[in-house]
Amino acid sequence: MSTEDQDHVRAHIELAIERARDGVSERIDEIDRRLRSNLDFPKMASDHAPQLMAAGAAFGFLLGFGVPKVLFRTVQLGVPILIAIKIAQNRSEHAIEDHFA
Repeated sequence: MSTEDQDHVRAHIELAIERARDGVSERIDEIDRRLRSNLDFPKMASDHAPQLMAAGAAFGFLLGFGVPKVLFRTVQLGVPILIAIKIAQNRSEHAIEDHFA
């Protein structure tokens, strides 16, 4: 590639960079303004305070009364099943190894 071609390509690249930069700060400011006006968390929280309190109470109730029993039952049933599966896998792997040995 000749020097003129390289200069021509370089000029096009610089022009493309300038076009890309043109107006970026204004667009960023517009996006920032929209986000700040639409995502006002304190206002959203105050608007939805009763729902948030009800959800917190329901979550606390489930955590306090329901979840420990479910977790305990899951562990009670899941651990023996998991152990049985691991034993069966080990036996089948040993059987396969013995078959091919």
